Amino acid sequence: AVIIETQSLKSGGYPDRTLILWMQNPSKHPSGANEDPEYFYTCPDQTRGSYYGGIAKVLLFNVKTNSSINTIEIKQEEGPSLPYAIRKGYYYDVEGKPDKAGEAKPHIMSLKDYNGDGKSLEFAVFDALACMGLETALIGYSEKQDKVIQYPILMVSEGDDKQKTEKTLYSCDYLFSKKPESPGYWKYEIDYRGRGGTLDKYEIRYNLQKESFEGKCVSTEK
Repeated sequence: AVIIETQSLKSGGYPDRTLILWMQNPSKHPSGANEDPEYFYTCPDQTRGSYYGGIAKVLLFNVKTNSSINTIEIKQEEGPSLPYAIRKGYYYDVEGKPDKAGEAKPHIMSLKDYNGDGKSLEFAVFDALACMGLETALIGYSEKQDKVIQYPILMVSEGDDKQKTEKTLYSCDYLFSKKPESPGYWKYEIDYRGRGGTLDKYEIRYNLQKESFEGKCVSTEK
């Protein structure tokens, strides 16, 4: 197993809790910048850089009793691609001195208050599969359950035919890269029409009681 990162929850008020991000036998994928420092990052490179591919898990550890509390596997449509070195200025916080490729170690578990509950206990993972489309997922510490969780997103989708479908997702297009309109409330649109797709309008809220996100996506071709 490869430990990607550890993150204490001390800043969020839980000094005896630590998150450990790890992968079991990941594949290693250096970016093109390692061979050519002038290499121009593609859109996927902006979320991946030089990355590990494979199954990624997050463990919640009790520092006081030196024992694990629970472990989750990060659910993403394409499976996580987690950078071990990446250039600054994109989706992840990057700390440390860049190498000759201009890449440095990212801080993936950079804790922020994504759900608007006033506590910085969550981190997001990002994966751009192309120049349009950005898979985002949210993982964090549930105070209520004393567990690490991946936040589900209950999404109602509606097309031009007004047919509604309801799905529970674990990642959502662009969601956690967007600034909320107000704490725990997002309203944004993504236009795929220039690529033969639809105009997708999202409206999403965080449900504090259920520890989940709930929203709708209305897709139109005009």
